[in-house]
This record gives sequence, C-alpha cells and structure tokens, in this order.
Amino acid sequence: MLNYIRKFRPLNIKASWIGWFVTVHLTLSFTIMLMMIAMGINPTLLVSVIGAPLWIGVAFASKTLTDKIMED
Repeated sequence: MLNYIRKFRPLNIKASWIGWFVTVHLTLSFTIMLMMIAMGINPTLLVSVIGAPLWIGVAFASKTLTDKIMED
C-alpha cells in the first residue's frame, strides 16, 4: 500500500510542494523577524501591528518562490 502511494504522482507532487512551501515560509519569516529585531523594532509591535501585512506579503513571496523551486 505504501509503495502504491509513493508512486501516485499527483499526491507526491503536492506533498513535495507543501513541504517546500513550509520550509520557504518558515525561513523567510525567521529571517525577516530576526532582521527587524536586529534593527531594534519591539518584538511585540512586530508580531501585532506590523505583522499582519508583513505576513501576507511573506505568504505571497513564499508561494512564488515555491513555484519557482518546483518548476521542472
């Protein structure tokens, strides 16, 4: 059964895309947050006020980067 699931191409592609998306999203989020803390921005402000529009942008950037990574 497990070998059949591994060979099922659409499921394998989608699982790979989700894995890359999560990896890229976490990396971008961590990098941006670390840079903003290094610039002296208050972490509470970073997560609440600045966070909402910033994380929407990170999600779109992550999707774009993941699509570029997954191109054959």
